[in-house]
Amino acid sequence: MVKTLSYILCLILGMFISGCERIVDVDFSGYTSDAIVFEGIVTNERPPYFFHLTRPSAVSAGEYDYAGIEDAVIIITDVTDGIRDTLQYVPPRFEGYDVYYNYYNYDTKRKEETSGFSLGAVYGMYVTTKLYGIVGHSYSLDFYCDGKHFESEAQKMEQPLVITDLKVKKVDLGEKGETDAPCISFINPPGENYYLFSFYPWSYTHFTFTRPNVLLGGDSDWRFSILGDEYLEENVVDFIVDDGENAFGYPNGWGYIPVGDSLYVWAQTISKSCYHVYEQMLKQLRTDGGAYTPTPTSITGNISGGVYGCFRVSAVSEKGILKGK
Repeated sequence: MVKTLSYILCLILGMFISGCERIVDVDFSGYTSDAIVFEGIVTNERPPYFFHLTRPSAVSAGEYDYAGIEDAVIIITDVTDGIRDTLQYVPPRFEGYDVYYNYYNYDTKRKEETSGFSLGAVYGMYVTTKLYGIVGHSYSLDFYCDGKHFESEAQKMEQPLVITDLKVKKVDLGEKGETDAPCISFINPPGENYYLFSFYPWSYTHFTFTRPNVLLGGDSDWRFSILGDEYLEENVVDFIVDDGENAFGYPNGWGYIPVGDSLYVWAQTISKSCYHVYEQMLKQLRTDGGAYTPTPTSITGNISGGVYGCFRVSAVSEKGILKGK
């Protein structure tokens, strides 16, 4: 009798739920989020430095669909020298499927042009007008948008990491098995240091880290790894550069080694706050829904007001070899 009553109650509950079901069509096609995404870095490369300010656009849109913010006031200050640089907005110029930016290069003292990717996120580009990235100097970010003030704490550009040796060695990464991996040696400077590593078949000097084609690029593979030196010896030998993360759940070692005859490992110094931002990103990429992985959540940047992204100041360096040598 109890079993029969249970079946009847379940049947009535099912009918009640199905009777309350209502399909609602919501059009998100014109929706633009109030969130702000900040991209760009100050490096020890020659200026100028480009920065990208956008809002996530339509919920149902593609991964590159962002609405550029064109009316913000962005100020980057060299705190060490007391130089305030109010960035200039640079509108895109289109030629077919290509996009270009025209700007004044205050370092070379001439008008120049640079290209980017036409992927729906080309608006919202700003460029410095007098700032130089100098090792040992500290820089702060302030910007004003929609009547609100956003800021980041000062970031110091630490000394670039000197990589003394680079080689390709066989390493065993468990699930992936034995594979070739880039290994670097370096002298770990005194103090608290944090690094962002990546590796490619070419030198970063072929394009620089600060141009629009880098800011507008996107990939499902995150070929970066971060390192804090808390447990490192002063003399680091044959440190294995991680192959980064990806959105597909591939095991460690999936990205070794780049196709080509040469191999370059890039090293960028980062602040402790930037290290924590990237650490959050890594944890999110490693989330598989299991009980022992973190719950998916928004990533907190180092800019006030809940701005997504990271204000980063980095000294960049690299070491390259011919593979097989």
